[in-house]
Amino acid sequence: MNTILIVLVLLALAVGIVFWATRRKPSNPTNAPGESDTAWNDPITPADTDPEPRA
Repeated sequence: MNTILIVLVLLALAVGIVFWATRRKPSNPTNAPGESDTAWNDPITPADTDPEPRA
């Protein structure tokens, strides 16, 4: 009977630790500022290029 009780206590402790570790809120939230210029990675199409070099 003592063995079953020890196993149940250890199992409850393990479940409590897992629950505490996964439900904890982060102490330092990482909210990056929003990107305002989103055209930096737009592909260049032939219509966007200059057909003749200027002198």
